[in-house]
Amino acid sequence: MLIDKAHHILTLVIQKEADIPRVRTKVKLLVRAIGAPVLQVTGLAVGGSETARLILHQYGGGKVRISLFPKEEVPLECGIELLFRGNAPCLSGKFCPLDEQALLALDPFPGLMTVFDVVRIQGGIRGRRITVHCRSTRLGVAWENVYGRLSGIRRELFADTEESYMENLRAKHDEVVSLLREKTEKNRLLDQSNNELLQLSNDLEELARERTIIEMSLRIADQVRNPATVIGGMARRLLEKGGLPEREQKKINFIAAEAGKIDQIVKQFNAMAEQRRILFARENLVALLGDALQACPTLRRKNITIKLDAPSDSVEIHANRQVLKIALIHVLRYLTRLLAEGEELDIVVENSDEPLVTFSTRSEGLQYRVGPGGSDNRAAVDETYQETSLELVRQILAEHQARLAVENDGDGRTVISIRFPRVFQEHGAVSVGKIEQE
Repeated sequence: MLIDKAHHILTLVIQKEADIPRVRTKVKLLVRAIGAPVLQVTGLAVGGSETARLILHQYGGGKVRISLFPKEEVPLECGIELLFRGNAPCLSGKFCPLDEQALLALDPFPGLMTVFDVVRIQGGIRGRRITVHCRSTRLGVAWENVYGRLSGIRRELFADTEESYMENLRAKHDEVVSLLREKTEKNRLLDQSNNELLQLSNDLEELARERTIIEMSLRIADQVRNPATVIGGMARRLLEKGGLPEREQKKINFIAAEAGKIDQIVKQFNAMAEQRRILFARENLVALLGDALQACPTLRRKNITIKLDAPSDSVEIHANRQVLKIALIHVLRYLTRLLAEGEELDIVVENSDEPLVTFSTRSEGLQYRVGPGGSDNRAAVDETYQETSLELVRQILAEHQARLAVENDGDGRTVISIRFPRVFQEHGAVSVGKIEQE
């Protein structure tokens, strides 16, 4: 006997006013057929029809999937599941909730929390479609008394009219087509992600190559400079003293010449390291941020709305443009992971004593669970992902003498701030290309 998943009973389309009482009737027939108490029959039927009314009037209609499932705890009891999905974002001309509190205040959510054990809501605000997932295990019916009668219960629900059966088939067909489209879209998004990762990998390889050259240059220069200087100096002193046989004088001249060649090689390595200093230049932080936004297709793919507040004047920082752009793209990709489709990302650039760019967002699309009393059990940010994703950003910003801060404020917003130094601290010649973290 399968007891590890919900058993689909029927799916009803919600497209017109007449579909609202049909939802109430079908839920009532189903709950009555499995032998639930009268109070449960009435409460669940009214909750189903009122949610269908919200879906029709606020979100342009949709559908409801009705299923039965076994309760996980032993002894196994039967539960009912209603899964509502809206067709469109909140309709224009209607009262559209702007946040979670306004959404939960709408009918029938206060009543649903008293009827169902669990109510999960996704979307429904800021121009996003709504999904309402309701479950109840208060039926007081043993699962074993229901499982063997599932086929008969379905026939009983379809016995009234042939229209209900056709509506259910049509809904199932639409669901299959939707799943196929979703799979195709996921494959397309996967290809885009692979291209992004390939580009990012190329950028990181270029960064690694640059660092390797610089470190090798500095190491060789440090190891060779002193011996070459000593050899060349002693050879010149011997030549200046004079009195050497011609044969020995030729040899010492040859040694001095070769020491000079070594000195030229050291200068070449110093020049390679000096290129690191050339790569750092005065850059406009606002323009650089704009380039990073254009180079992050994940934002466009998820239809993220960017609200950029930046001064009209140039905000100049000392930066390696290519490398810092990689860091900014990493920050954008990290924040995009927290956002659902169609949400907002606030970016503020300040030209204060220390140039500052702040990214902040409040993800309304993450699933949250509402139980009796309106408790909110939103999942916290995955700290492990945060550490691994932002580690490269921290390293790059350390080279730019900038500071990164990540925090979650009391209002449920994730805030990432990057503060750059007004004066870039250069170090001695020995430390060319090495930038210490403040």
